[in-house]
Amino acid sequence: MSLLSGLLDHMPPTIAGADKPTMANRTPDRPRLLLVDRIERPGQLPASTYTNAANAAPEWRHARDQYLNHVMTCRACYAPTARHCLAGADLRADYENTPMELHP
Repeated sequence: MSLLSGLLDHMPPTIAGADKPTMANRTPDRPRLLLVDRIERPGQLPASTYTNAANAAPEWRHARDQYLNHVMTCRACYAPTARHCLAGADLRADYENTPMELHP
């Protein structure tokens, strides 16, 4: 006899579905949810040509790489709280001001 079976010996057995009301016991005034019409949802927004870094402008990727390489090695910079040294602040400003998309 295990410890678990000893603990469960004094509990009454449960009957599957005993706590659920049957259809005969339900009140008739209770509203029921029915799907009447199919909901028309608008289509997905058209994706821009440059929505990711792989298709971004080379200048943007260069500014991003310069900033990230600096932040990962600089002990004075801490990006989650926007704390940067002077060089990191300049690189961050260049990164934020460089457009990601190429304008024809």
